[in-house]
Amino acid sequence: MNKIKKVRILLGMTQKDVAKQIGVTQAMYSMIENGKRKPSKKTAARIEELFGISLFFVD
Repeated sequence: MNKIKKVRILLGMTQKDVAKQIGVTQAMYSMIENGKRKPSKKTAARIEELFGISLFFVD
């Protein structure tokens, strides 16, 4: 299980909850969470802020 999925589950949130709060669709968030898509810098920053964690993505 990856880092953001673990944090989401620990916070008791669904993918739909997270997607709504960061401004993407549930489908897009699912792809990000499962490593099928890389989030934009803006979306990554929103995930970091929501979860209080640091993500490291290289362009």
